[in-house]
Amino acid sequence: MWLLGFVARWSMLRGLPVLRRIPIVRDLPLVRGHFRIREIDFPRADRERLTRAVNKNTAAFIAPNHPEFGLDWMIDKEISTAVAPRMASWAAREIVGVAPAFWSRNNLVSNDGGDAAIDHSVRWALAGNGVLLHPEGSVHWTGGHVHPLFSGIAEMATEAARRAKAGRPVFIAPIVWRLRYVGDVSSALHSEMTTVERELGLERGDENDVAERFRALQEGVLARQMRLHGHDPRGLDFFDRQDAFREELVGELFARYAVERTSSTDRDLYRLKRAVNASRSRNVADGQRVGEAVRLAGFTRAYYGTPVLSQEQIFESLKRLRAALVCRGVRNAVHNYLPTPYGPRVLHIRVPEPVLVDPLRAQGEIGDRAAYVDELLAEVRSRMQAALDALGRERCPARSVGIEAPTSDLSRPNPFLRDPNPNPTPVVSRQGHCRPVLSTTDFADAPHSPSRFG
Repeated sequence: MWLLGFVARWSMLRGLPVLRRIPIVRDLPLVRGHFRIREIDFPRADRERLTRAVNKNTAAFIAPNHPEFGLDWMIDKEISTAVAPRMASWAAREIVGVAPAFWSRNNLVSNDGGDAAIDHSVRWALAGNGVLLHPEGSVHWTGGHVHPLFSGIAEMATEAARRAKAGRPVFIAPIVWRLRYVGDVSSALHSEMTTVERELGLERGDENDVAERFRALQEGVLARQMRLHGHDPRGLDFFDRQDAFREELVGELFARYAVERTSSTDRDLYRLKRAVNASRSRNVADGQRVGEAVRLAGFTRAYYGTPVLSQEQIFESLKRLRAALVCRGVRNAVHNYLPTPYGPRVLHIRVPEPVLVDPLRAQGEIGDRAAYVDELLAEVRSRMQAALDALGRERCPARSVGIEAPTSDLSRPNPFLRDPNPNPTPVVSRQGHCRPVLSTTDFADAPHSPSRFG
């Protein structure tokens, strides 16, 4: 585990030592690291805040946000190498199943491990080693928003508090991270859109305007998917048309499967997916309907109805789209497993104040404990979102972490708005202040997930 931390840092995150600091050389394919992290901004105060909660004298459950696939585990590994070298990490069964011997050597716990996995994690945390799991569950590709959290991390933390000896505190330690590109990556954005257009049989877009081409691509994908599922692609604005399409798909599925509808779209889709998979007939078309409904829940007005679109917003949207629809062939499979960034980036890591679990409330009756779990989740999510919002507002010198700050022309007026603001507030000032990776205003709450673990 210790050795792999350095391998991940050199080959996947930051690139080769010494060479990664030499201009021009540092951007060569065999030097730069796959995820092209030019610098890691992890302030000492945040690192110390984490180590106070995760050490041999505590029991800690570490809760990072989950905005990007592939890179997530590399960042988890970087953090664990720094503060908790023997940390256990939860991962999807599909990931662990690829190479179970290798992953077990790296202390990965499959999220379908049941009571045995929970017991192992609680004991591991009480031994002072730390346990990490992504409480948002699957990757949503929304770098500025924390989705509703799974209950598993709070349930394990309260169980650890029930078992802990006097004097051993139990913490839930949230971590958030955001990425920003060092410079203009328009050419790479165009190249990615060309790939998606070609793979999906769409008309090639105009390469003179990144934002407008992105809008045309999203419109083309939506029309294509609506026709494939036998729906009329006309009428309404983009976001409303997309929402209506999703509701039609969900309605068709409810008409065929005996599943109780809830107030949560995410929960409905989860239950429908389970019902389709459990069906003896295993209707392929219904599986595709569920998958399409899940995809449509990603690029929504709540997350992308901002006055401007940043490079990072377009990046995450294209990667989400590729993962859902561009899957044929080994090349695409490898890309979706290890998505390729568009240029060098800065990684910003922050640690909100850890949440101390109250041992008295953890010892309460079942109903009281369930209510306390909900409170813990709400508090953890609140601290994570506040930290992301604060990070988005941070201002830094023009030579931040050794890199020239980007300029204001790297964000574009949002073409999806009906009445876009003709004079949007610049996301980066001319004085060279770092701008937010995503707008943090007016995020709508997403529905709660029906599962306990990520």
